[in-house]
Amino acid sequence: MEIHDIARSCMTFDIDLCYIVTPLPKQRQIMERLIHHWEHGYGATYNPIRSKALEKIKMCDNIKEMLNEISAAGAPLVVGTSSRPDNDKAIGYQEFKDLIHREKRPVLLLFGTGWGLTESTVELCDKMLLPVKGRGDYNHLSLRVALGIILDRIFGERGGKDERNN
Repeated sequence: MEIHDIARSCMTFDIDLCYIVTPLPKQRQIMERLIHHWEHGYGATYNPIRSKALEKIKMCDNIKEMLNEISAAGAPLVVGTSSRPDNDKAIGYQEFKDLIHREKRPVLLLFGTGWGLTESTVELCDKMLLPVKGRGDYNHLSLRVALGIILDRIFGERGGKDERNN
């Protein structure tokens, strides 16, 4: 349940909307209660900025439902993320940034959790971002960390570049 961390990252990088997809009714119920707490309960007065960030969150039961909603504004460019580099749809960060500026349609960036995106979800993707890679052999970042790194590389002011080298 990293919903408030995800919402704050989306707020930081000026992301219009963040869908959280889960087929599990109990998970959606917990998220709804959490959002209600921060938007209408004690949390709204304790930390109103978190409430503003959570306005960017929308929940769906499945990816098809989410795609149908997004497609109302035009067919989206769907790009997935993965820790596995071997994919014929691979795209680098700069190439993705250039593609976003060229395309005049909504962009949907998909993040998986735990085991990553399912194979059927990867098949829905137009492109797959190259994985975030550290120096070690282990490559299994938490969702909130991967999300922050990737959003910074794509939408950050420095675009993932070391400001000392600009």
